[in-house]
Amino acid sequence: MKKILLVGMILGGLLLTLSGCIFDKAKGLILYGSQDQVTSAIASNKKDIASSTIFAAKQDGDGDNLTIFLKETDAKSMQKQQAFTKVVNSDKTEVLKELPATNGNMVLLAKDNATEISIRAKKQALTYGGNITFGDARTYAKNIVIVPDNLWESVDAKSESIATVMTKKDAADYLTDFQDVDKAQLADLLGLFE
Repeated sequence: MKKILLVGMILGGLLLTLSGCIFDKAKGLILYGSQDQVTSAIASNKKDIASSTIFAAKQDGDGDNLTIFLKETDAKSMQKQQAFTKVVNSDKTEVLKELPATNGNMVLLAKDNATEISIRAKKQALTYGGNITFGDARTYAKNIVIVPDNLWESVDAKSESIATVMTKKDAADYLTDFQDVDKAQLADLLGLFE
């Protein structure tokens, strides 16, 4: 009886140890909000954060029509952290290996193909880069537009910030601690943090 109990305890311990390897844990968060919201949220949770990077962004629209604009250099930095994913089907994403090239034009990352977008009711030409989003789901913005750095000032939209945050433990444990931003999203980040 003691041997069976001992073997059971050993197997239980092994199962608990291996469960950390079997079940995916998010390695980070993506935060959306104003510069003040994002900076304040990171500062108030700094004891749980291993590292973070804040990126300037712009946004236009709201709700189901929200578009986020991101400078090309910042998008490339976020790509190194694996903040972007390619949507394979409605419930599956995979790590995006490479961002679409802008070739001097704005690039749309969205579910639906388009060749122009409205910014404050003005039409702007762009190229379609594919069904790509942040993290593992399109939870905040319908569209992401990568803007060549030299065109950044021409984007007449509201200033916004996006932060990539690496937490010290499973990011899901901290998700509720970031309620003072517009949105906090789990993301399997790496790259510059590791």
